[in-house]
Amino acid sequence: MRLRKGKVIPRDDGKRIEEFVGAATTGTDSASVARMLAPPGWAEPAQRPEFDEVVLVLKGELTLVIEGRRERIAAGEVGLVPRGKRVVYRNDGKGACDYWSVCAPAFRPERAHMEAPAPPKTENVVTLQVAHPQGKEFGRLLTTWARDYLTRLSLAHCELSLSLVDDRAIRRLNRTWRDKDKATDVLSFPAGDLPKGTPGPRPLGDVVISLDTAKRQAKEYGRPLESEMARYLAHGLLHLLGHDHERPRDAKRMAALEEELLGERGMVADSLQVDAKARRARSLM
Repeated sequence: MRLRKGKVIPRDDGKRIEEFVGAATTGTDSASVARMLAPPGWAEPAQRPEFDEVVLVLKGELTLVIEGRRERIAAGEVGLVPRGKRVVYRNDGKGACDYWSVCAPAFRPERAHMEAPAPPKTENVVTLQVAHPQGKEFGRLLTTWARDYLTRLSLAHCELSLSLVDDRAIRRLNRTWRDKDKATDVLSFPAGDLPKGTPGPRPLGDVVISLDTAKRQAKEYGRPLESEMARYLAHGLLHLLGHDHERPRDAKRMAALEEELLGERGMVADSLQVDAKARRARSLM
């Protein structure tokens, strides 16, 4: 029997399977032969098949992770996956992988014992840009705090961008975007809303912190520099999420959230205390 054309098996993961011999085409149960085309980045959930599988790679590279051990099968090479072994098939290369698969007995979905797909990752992404000559040592701290704050706020699958700059840079941003020609402690630039269905993490926006101002304010108020920067980060992040302190009720809410994140009073609570003292002073005049 000459078989020049197989049957394409429908898939929803981008992989093309054309079976020439097997249960779906010739009704053969003892063996199956199929040609596969796996796109770059493709991967299947782990499985523990009841059949032996031989793969012959024609083009590209196929990665087999058998019982936790990774094997890369390059073009012109042959790989063997013994039955009963836990295996993950994937294409880690930059191009498509074209290969033949021979299974004995024939491939059947119920014989593959494929595990349920892993749930999509919902980890938050935090990126940091350091534009201050003394800022590198604080990068890891800021990133760790940011991830912790996002978790405490019950946020998932979000992307937050941080920048650590000097007074000159933050003054330029303050002048450009707020018409205030002076350095400040922290600025927030919320991201716009993306169309529904846009892939990837949801961008929250950018928080820009001045290390120069943090050093100056920490010294003035007798706080550790790390504590000062944590205050700026919490304050800036809450602004990205739509919180403000213009009205008393909103200010109290934002102050409470800052305290939840920091474990101590934050910037808004300090400003509320200053305002209360000023009002008391005026009432005594």
